[in-house]
Formats: sequence, C-alpha cells, structure tokens
Amino acid sequence: MNKTEKLTQLAVMIIAVCAVVVSVWQVQISQKHNRLSVMPYLNHLSGWASDSTWRLNIMNEGIGPAIIKSTELKYKGNTYIHWDAVLDAAGIRDLRVNSTNLGNDAPFRTEKEVIFLEIKSDPYNPKHFGIDITIKYTSIYGAEVYELKTSF
Repeated sequence: MNKTEKLTQLAVMIIAVCAVVVSVWQVQISQKHNRLSVMPYLNHLSGWASDSTWRLNIMNEGIGPAIIKSTELKYKGNTYIHWDAVLDAAGIRDLRVNSTNLGNDAPFRTEKEVIFLEIKSDPYNPKHFGIDITIKYTSIYGAEVYELKTSF
C-alpha cells in the first residue's frame, strides 16, 4: 500500500468517526427538543370571583400535558391530600363553595383550567388561613419533577 492509499484510509476513518460523533450529538439535541416541546407549566390565579367568594384556579399554560404526581395541602405542620380534611382542620369547611381534588398520576391537559378552591369570604376583610399547597407534576416523559407552590 502506498502513501496516498494510507492517507486516503486515514481520511475515511476520521470522516467516519466525525459522522458518528455528529449523529450522537444530534440525537441528544433532538431528545432535548422533544422534551421541551411537550413541557407543561402549571400556574395559579387567585382572586375574588364575586363580592362574597374568593377563588383559586389552577391552569396548565405549558405546551404539553402535566402528569400530577402528588398534591399536598399543609396546615399547621400537618399534611393532607384531600380538601375535606384540610378544611376541617382549619375549621373552614363550611365556607367552601367549590373544590377540586387532583388525583395522583392524573393527566392535566394543556389549556385546562379548574377551580381548585372557592370559598366564601369578605373582600373588605380578607383572611390568610395558613394553608400551603404544593402540586408536584411531570411531563409525559417523566424525567423531571416540577412544583407549583402557593398559600392562602
């Protein structure tokens, strides 16, 4: 084998290795893009629904569905998973007008909005009840766990 043939073989091997490296890199970029293209983003909006009711809405403003992993409602150091229990503990169950419990592993589609809690209250004398809310969720890929936190 002459010098030119050896040089040609070396060049072919370098090009082949570069092609493999670029292919692996492209797969990684594609996976990141796919995950970002279905990323959920849960958000909340609270305010006065009327002159006598306060409302907390939860909505998915992301691109893809959220998979609810857990909902924690905390009051005075105790953790609850259902509105009835935490509202009883806070002594305000009789003020509830409407509430929604989110189940574990339940999908929450894009652009969905639910009334998470609606209670009777006085807008001229607002109260902080001391209830903390943490909703943990993932995308359909399930790789990262995101959190939505709020309190009222």
